[in-house]
Amino acid sequence: MGYQESLFYIKPQRHFDKMVRAYEKAEYAGYYEVAGAKPRSVIVLKQPVGELPAGTKLLWVCGDRSFHSPAGVFGGQLHIGGKIEVIPVEKLFDSPEDPRLTNIDLDSPQTTENDYLKRYSADHYAYRIKYDRER
Repeated sequence: MGYQESLFYIKPQRHFDKMVRAYEKAEYAGYYEVAGAKPRSVIVLKQPVGELPAGTKLLWVCGDRSFHSPAGVFGGQLHIGGKIEVIPVEKLFDSPEDPRLTNIDLDSPQTTENDYLKRYSADHYAYRIKYDRER
């Protein structure tokens, strides 16, 4: 038990939007009213971070450590191929003051970005991919 922030990295990356749609389905079903962890942000790397190349998309998940698994976060809504690696945030970023997080507001519904990454709220990103599908 305890609070944790993690990044969900899916390989191959072509499954990323499907992972976000699974979040959207779980949200719609009311899963996060009882679940201990919830996706909060989508991060798109502009520069490599650790072993992750520029262009990598990550789902930033916050909440109870015991829920930081695909089953715990998506409540059975995730049915895709690919492999999800759960990366503790502190493995990629030194602290909230890490220069790669400068000007990134993890609590804002607005998109924020800097030279290292672009951050969307998970809800906004889910809306964007849904809107793109409908066009």
